[in-house]
Amino acid sequence: MKKEWELGSEFDWSNEFLMASKTNNFLPKIYELFSTGTACLISLNNLLNQNQGRQLRLHLPSFSCMDFATKLKKYFEICWYRDLPTQESPDFNSLNTFPGDLVLAVNLFGVRQRKCWQDWLSKHNEIILIEDHSHDPFSSWAQQSNAHYAIASLRKTLPIPNGGIIWSPQNIKLPKASSESPASCKKLTAMLLKRAYISGANISKDIYRRLEIESEEELDCETNYAASTFTSNILNCLNIGEFRRKRERNVKQFLAWISITNHPNWTPIFTSWPDGSVPFNSIIVCKDPENREALRNYLISQNIFPPIHWPQTPENSSNDPLAIDLSKRILTIPTDQRYSLDDISRVAAKFREFFQQYDNLAISMIGG
Repeated sequence: MKKEWELGSEFDWSNEFLMASKTNNFLPKIYELFSTGTACLISLNNLLNQNQGRQLRLHLPSFSCMDFATKLKKYFEICWYRDLPTQESPDFNSLNTFPGDLVLAVNLFGVRQRKCWQDWLSKHNEIILIEDHSHDPFSSWAQQSNAHYAIASLRKTLPIPNGGIIWSPQNIKLPKASSESPASCKKLTAMLLKRAYISGANISKDIYRRLEIESEEELDCETNYAASTFTSNILNCLNIGEFRRKRERNVKQFLAWISITNHPNWTPIFTSWPDGSVPFNSIIVCKDPENREALRNYLISQNIFPPIHWPQTPENSSNDPLAIDLSKRILTIPTDQRYSLDDISRVAAKFREFFQQYDNLAISMIGG
């Protein structure tokens, strides 16, 4: 069978992801699994807000997933503080809290350090700090956290059909999930069919893509479901250490290869990260939105599917002009653990190829 080459989009499933022994030192000692990271937060609200007649205030970073924020607006009064991945730390002067407020601290793209939040928390013991480690759930920061609560959407970095985790570094009571997520079987089916498609089986891509989209829409509507039986049982068997090693290797190599041809129309958001951290993916910022869209469309035409983390629109934004501008120029290049160095080399070559064509076109227009 001729294998189909593509890079990016949703995870598939392979037994190669498993360890022989069921031992995993990366997970917290005590935790609860929900279907999504959003469900963790919504259930935490139900736990903390049982006897109050008003919504709790939740402070979110201005550079966030707007779909995530929109869902939370049904349960919380949302406030914004400025936090951009182009800066080393949040603008704490924009974080104006009252006693009893909840603050979501996000390890953006998995390359942030914990010290700034640790220092801030030591001066604000009247609030509840929740850390979001979705971009690197097993970093040193996550493992050494002193926040009240920590969450992560595990399915962002692991090959599982669903799964949000919540734990309390301060050993505070955790919310409990209800029944198993009904969308998980559809999502797992999509993952298995994608593996078969990539391996060369005679399966239409449209079939597994339809299941992916439908299951994601259903997961988005879930508020208190538990992770699937598959996720809760397979989690301790996944080779997370190897995943992290490959992901870090791929990001390092991609950044090294594209740095050979530095270009004025793009720049990487980061080129280094703290010890004990692994970047979510390779993240670049383009000079302008038109350049970003041209690059993205070119990569898609080459079967490379780069997502945008995260779009903001005039109708759905944090009202931070810097975050809105960045959302129009940022692009995530998939370089996670699924891919070999040959795959990464191929992506880097396409990346350089696009900018070479871009330069040639600009020269021809000037010459004309």
